Amino acid sequence: MDKSFNYIISPQISEFRKFSPKLKIGVLASGKGTNFQELINLSEKGKLDIEIKVLITNKEDAGCIKRAENVEIPFKIISDKDFSQKELFELEIINTLINYDVELIVMAGWMKIVTPFFIKKFKNKIINIHPSLLPAYKGGSAIRDSILNGSKITGCSVHFVEEEVDSGSLIIQGALPILNDDNIETLSKKIQMLEHIILPQSISHAGFLIRSNFMESY
Repeated sequence: MDKSFNYIISPQISEFRKFSPKLKIGVLASGKGTNFQELINLSEKGKLDIEIKVLITNKEDAGCIKRAENVEIPFKIISDKDFSQKELFELEIINTLINYDVELIVMAGWMKIVTPFFIKKFKNKIINIHPSLLPAYKGGSAIRDSILNGSKITGCSVHFVEEEVDSGSLIIQGALPILNDDNIETLSKKIQMLEHIILPQSISHAGFLIRSNFMESY
């Protein structure tokens, strides 16, 4: 990562958890998929013990599709436009995740609000990355809002997904200063680089919690 800007991460995780067998994750993404690519890279290098079982996107032209194709990760395009009801749209996603035996769902730039119906199916098994220091600046314009409101510090957060939008228990946050000459583009790039650090760490921690709870039930 380019460390030409100052940042802090809390809690700081020095190394990834080991999983045997590898943690099975499903990624939901709507855009370019840079976080998705970072997970691919760490997995291929053997640094993060994950198996990306499937990518689900709601956009036919999403850049993440090409990234999946490049490494032969299964992907599925599921557009809400093809369904008469949101519940049917989400049911298709749910069935896909179940069919791929996913343990942890990672929302990495997933630009759709999920319903309680979806969340209850995967309680405490969905995490989301958001470009602000939650609970500040929820919603889809967090970076713009932080600049317009004159905030001096911003960052990104990974949290478990609950019914309220951009809520749920925080896992890891990364913070950085907003400089006087920052704009949406420059700040977005900095936050994105910080996301590439905290998302894999959060997956490692969330996976540990999921596996621990699973073992405790037997």
